[in-house]
Amino acid sequence: MSLKEKFPALYECSICEKSVKVIPQGDGVEPIINRSCECPADTVIYAKRKVTLRGKGTLNPMQEAGVKITISIRQFLSMITGRSI
Repeated sequence: MSLKEKFPALYECSICEKSVKVIPQGDGVEPIINRSCECPADTVIYAKRKVTLRGKGTLNPMQEAGVKITISIRQFLSMITGRSI
C-alpha cells in the first residue's frame, strides 16, 4: 500500500484522482475550488476521510483519554498536511 493510498488527499478529483484544494467561505456560501488538474469545472470532487467509530457504552478513563488524544492528533496532522491521517 502506497502512502497516497494510506493517507489520501482531503479532496480529490473523481476523474484523475489529483489533489484539489477547497477553501470554505462559510455557511451557505460556495467554497473556492483550486484544481491541480485540467478536468472540467463540474467534475465531482471526492472528500475521502478516515473515521473512528465508537459503540454505545463507556470506556475506562485511560482508554477514553487515549482515544481523544489520538483523534486530536489526527485532526491536527490533517489540517497541516491536507491529507486524511
